[in-house]
Amino acid sequence: RSRWTSRLAFYFAAIGSAVGFGNVWRFPSLVYEYGGGAFFIPYVLALLLIGIPLLVLEFALGQYYETGDVNVFGGIHKRLRGVGLSSIACGYMLVTYYSMLLAWVANAFFDSFGDNFWAQPLVTGSDAKAYFYNE
Repeated sequence: RSRWTSRLAFYFAAIGSAVGFGNVWRFPSLVYEYGGGAFFIPYVLALLLIGIPLLVLEFALGQYYETGDVNVFGGIHKRLRGVGLSSIACGYMLVTYYSMLLAWVANAFFDSFGDNFWAQPLVTGSDAKAYFYNE
């Protein structure tokens, strides 16, 4: 079974899989729009009480069984292999969703080098929607 080349490579892969577009773009805008602490306090509590313990549990199970998701949950109980399959299915759906977002970001990035992109007046939400949906 293959292993990580270094601890740093593992840390970068773990951070890259944990930090998504929602954490970077959507959550701060929701906090600003709907009143700051109303979202921040439950977010931090959920992170500390649910997110980090589940992350540590996932790492511990992976280290103990030294195998993939299906076999880890199958090692706990044979009927739990579906939990491993569902995590693989969720990862697949996430990759297809992120590939669309990355395509939109790349499209906007290369369009920003055009002649009239920066000369436009203030862009509204409906203008951005029309841009991304090619309307």
